[in-house]
Amino acid sequence: MSKAFNQYFSRYAESEVDVLMQFESLLPDDFSASNVVVIPAYNETSAFIERFLASSLSKTPVLMVVVINEPIVESLDEFLIEVSPDSLVAHSENMLSQNYNKQQELHNYSISCGTVSWKHDNLTLVKVDDNQAWLLVVDRFTQGIDKEQGVGLARKIGSDLSAYLISINKVKQQWICSSDADAYLPDDYFNALLSRNKKTAVCCFNFMHSSENESVHQANFLYETALRYYVAGLHYANSPYAFFTIGSTLAFTAEVYAQARGFPKRSAGEDFYLLNKLAKLGNVEFIENVIIKLEARTSQRVPFGTGPAVQKILDLQKNNQDYCYYHPDLFTLLKSTLNSFSNLWDYRNDLTSWFQQLPTIISPSLIEIGFESFVDKQKCNSKKQFDKQLVVWFDAFKTLKFIHSLRANHYQDIPLSLALSTAPFKCQ
Repeated sequence: MSKAFNQYFSRYAESEVDVLMQFESLLPDDFSASNVVVIPAYNETSAFIERFLASSLSKTPVLMVVVINEPIVESLDEFLIEVSPDSLVAHSENMLSQNYNKQQELHNYSISCGTVSWKHDNLTLVKVDDNQAWLLVVDRFTQGIDKEQGVGLARKIGSDLSAYLISINKVKQQWICSSDADAYLPDDYFNALLSRNKKTAVCCFNFMHSSENESVHQANFLYETALRYYVAGLHYANSPYAFFTIGSTLAFTAEVYAQARGFPKRSAGEDFYLLNKLAKLGNVEFIENVIIKLEARTSQRVPFGTGPAVQKILDLQKNNQDYCYYHPDLFTLLKSTLNSFSNLWDYRNDLTSWFQQLPTIISPSLIEIGFESFVDKQKCNSKKQFDKQLVVWFDAFKTLKFIHSLRANHYQDIPLSLALSTAPFKCQ
């Protein structure tokens, strides 16, 4: 086992890995998989498991890690709704019970898909009947997840378990595939990872949202267009962080995942922050010709992301308001900034002169995100070291903060249709 794995499993992995390590010797002799995919599941039906087991993906040795999770509810107050005082407690308790029962139903279905061949603590390994698939079912609803850690912790548990199984060669391929219950995985999903460059640490599959509900479909199309517009703007600006950050479309190597210390425990944005870390450790590759279909749906399970964004768009449309997004000039300013970074080292002792080369509105936003402090700490480095640290420092998060600063002070959002028609770049 590599040093990166050893360090991660001993210091940073979740307790489920400890259970797996403790009872590893009792795993069935025939347990082996070529590929692994991790699916967090909260308030989901069994449809995604049925769909996966009916697909060609399950006809090869594959492991699906299903993390059935539920947020910890600290009090009934979190379930307050407009009901009479007399019925409030009873109604809230009923909601809690229904929610738990839904997770239990999914758990029961999962372990009924085949033969339970290994079970310890909250982990159950199932050998699926009539194909070569395995299910590793994780119960994180009996003991719920802190709502602040949400889906981030659920993904981390599943990915930690996957990384460990890869490290002991129970899963042969190095890739951990991260997806969701609303994803329809294509037949060439796993095969697409086999021919990647050795320097590639992360793959982002192409994606397409779809819904039978026309209004939801159109709202999701607008949101998807906005995502593609943002990444296209980053490409235009020559940002090294021009990639999609959708948790259901990612795959990453287990060792690099361990080096990055896993998914952050966040209720949303966990995919963005993980990818931001992974991109500093290896290449990010966009697999354009393999498309994951995502079920377009509204959701309030997370504070931001696709579900809430779609709901926002629907609300705007109901009130005949435009969906607005970043002004394209923001990406032109980002491009000017990144281009000017090429000679920043020469001006490291005279930032005032360097700022004078740029449009005047740029310097306050750079200063706001800590630019001067970075330069001061790195000014004694060689140019090679300086430029390398600059790329690490001005990462996806800093880029977003920079754009938001310029937006707040100079360029308000404009209708997405106008942004698309006036931008000096085209969406992918």
